[in-house]
Amino acid sequence: MWLLMQIMAVRSKSFVIAIVLCLVSITMISSVQGHTAQAHMSLIKEDGLTLGSPTIIQNDSVIWANVDNSSNLTHRILYDHDGDGLYNGTFDWDSGELHAYCERDENNSKIDPDCSTEFAVTLDLNWTVGNYTYQNIRSDNVSFNGTIKLTADTESHIEQNLPAIGSQFGIGNSEGENEDNVESSDEMTPEKMLLYVGLFTGISSVGLLILLLVRKSSDEGATDKIEESE
Repeated sequence: MWLLMQIMAVRSKSFVIAIVLCLVSITMISSVQGHTAQAHMSLIKEDGLTLGSPTIIQNDSVIWANVDNSSNLTHRILYDHDGDGLYNGTFDWDSGELHAYCERDENNSKIDPDCSTEFAVTLDLNWTVGNYTYQNIRSDNVSFNGTIKLTADTESHIEQNLPAIGSQFGIGNSEGENEDNVESSDEMTPEKMLLYVGLFTGISSVGLLILLLVRKSSDEGATDKIEESE
């Protein structure tokens, strides 16, 4: 009888450990699913921007869309990170001429393949926390300033296929760029590894919990039989 009680005590401790492992795995998975990257839309109008100075988190993106169809003017979003006045550096922005609309043919294809109405920038972890002042220059040389306030990403961040710097909507990426994107998405990141570990721990804990419940039922049946025989 004493031996049976010791076995049941061990089973109870294992049961508690399995529950703790389940809770830990749930916590690990939820920590990976932290702040989701956001896309902030700024409409370009004749007299300025609807979202000229947004506050965003690292890995968020900003999308500028030209809706200025009243003045027949194009707009250009520029940021000169290295200050050389060329707008062609790694961290420079140059949207090119953004139109209010792009003419299309009967097949809904753009007549001018280089025509673009929107421009997107993603400020990932390569960008340091701080303020980034850029310009919105109209084709008549009237300019407006805007400032993006970038704050730190203090949580694990899930990106939702956000556009890279210089993305122009309506212009397809080349085949090589698509292959690079696929390869980068397959890379093992610390967040993915943590997620896999959490999933493995959770599945193992559930399996152990089920096994202990089955054995506990068997032990209770054996105990009843022993008590009846006594």
